[in-house]
Amino acid sequence: MAERDEPAVVIERRGGAGSGIALFLLGAAVGAGVALLFAPQSGDETRAQIRRGARRLKRKARDLADSGRDLVDDLQRQGKSAVRDARSALEERLARHREAVDGEDDGV
Repeated sequence: MAERDEPAVVIERRGGAGSGIALFLLGAAVGAGVALLFAPQSGDETRAQIRRGARRLKRKARDLADSGRDLVDDLQRQGKSAVRDARSALEERLARHREAVDGEDDGV
């Protein structure tokens, strides 16, 4: 069987960012609930702590969203590159095929 010199496109799929975000938010909510139940501090202190935790959570969510956007941008660039390469290879094969067909027509 003849070897093929055609490029292959391989798509890898990693765990989706959505499932990680959901687990993170669930963990944050459970942790906050447990902290409220066992907190030996005043209401003002608890509210201040909740505000600080909410700000930290907001920063982490923003960072996670930014990294997700970067991942999507990178995958988009890789996809466009793979499409360009595949199109180029296909155009080359088509040109070779046309040359071969034209050569057969000339020989008839």
